Amino acid sequence: MNKKAVIAIPYLTGKGGTETVIKNFSRALNVRNTNKNISWKLVSFWGTKYPEWLSGWNKTVYNFTESRSIQLIAYIFLLPFLVAHVLKKEKSDFFIATNPIIWTLAFKFKKKVSPNTQVIAWYHYSFKMKKVKRRYLSCADKFWAISSGIQEELLSVGVSSKKIDLVYNPVPTANVKTIPRSHKQNHFIYIGRIDYDGQKNVSELIKAFNKLKGDWHCDFYGSITLETKKKLLNIASKKTMNNISFKGFYDDVWNHIEKADALILTSKYEGFPMVLCEAASRGVSIISSDCPMGPKEIINNNGYLYMPGDIKQLIFLLNQIVSSKIILPSPKQVKESVQKFDYKKYAVRIYSSLNLN
Repeated sequence: MNKKAVIAIPYLTGKGGTETVIKNFSRALNVRNTNKNISWKLVSFWGTKYPEWLSGWNKTVYNFTESRSIQLIAYIFLLPFLVAHVLKKEKSDFFIATNPIIWTLAFKFKKKVSPNTQVIAWYHYSFKMKKVKRRYLSCADKFWAISSGIQEELLSVGVSSKKIDLVYNPVPTANVKTIPRSHKQNHFIYIGRIDYDGQKNVSELIKAFNKLKGDWHCDFYGSITLETKKKLLNIASKKTMNNISFKGFYDDVWNHIEKADALILTSKYEGFPMVLCEAASRGVSIISSDCPMGPKEIINNNGYLYMPGDIKQLIFLLNQIVSSKIILPSPKQVKESVQKFDYKKYAVRIYSSLNLN
């Protein structure tokens, strides 16, 4: 008898890391044509601004509004009814939610409307950095941890190890084009949302570049507000201003990158930084803050870590690279470093978690 799984998500713009994971999940699990005796369905509460990333799913989308204030009111008054409706209608074996409020509502309602449904919490951030309330952690049958750091967080707040499965995130590694190097170790890239001193902490990178000697360049790919761009340029030296380029956001960003020696991430926290894996799978070396969570278990013999906030350490590392005192690992070595996250191995972990192996 076929099992049924519902993946429930809140409003997402379509440009973030969670969206990338869900898109990759659909490909890794072949959700429209699976041979593991399970059918998949995505349920989106309030829709998305850029819907292309949902194209691989059988789905139900409850469109509402992009206004955050109205969404908040809707979450309070409408979301409970919609979650109960989905549980009752689908009677799924698994209800997998990325949002604490959604999985908590499902856990509470399932007793009445779908008692055989297993509620799985699939959170894409650090539980501590994003401060998920303790009561939400008692309202799930199982947790999918996307990094060992998040697994440790859950254990530290009393979640039983029996309820946690470490699944990581799915990264395409087969038939992925290698990005050419510059052969000078001086062409850097940044990919992601560009903020000033928030989660992504891009001002730290600009301050490091101000002290970087020699010939170098960095391309920034990602959405940025005019205000943030102005603030970043205000702290940039004249040389830095001449050596950086803001390229904007692209859905298929890797098709727009002609060369790159290393990708840099300066985040204060992450859940599992997909961009590091995406870069490594293309042979691009990676440099990241050793922030919670994720970078430490992605970066091994494929790049370098520095302590978050230690700009002097980042400056030293970048200067060593540009001056070739440090030789970056080869594209082949970098690509091989992320094989454990590939689609086939990821699918095995998910099926094992659902007892479908």
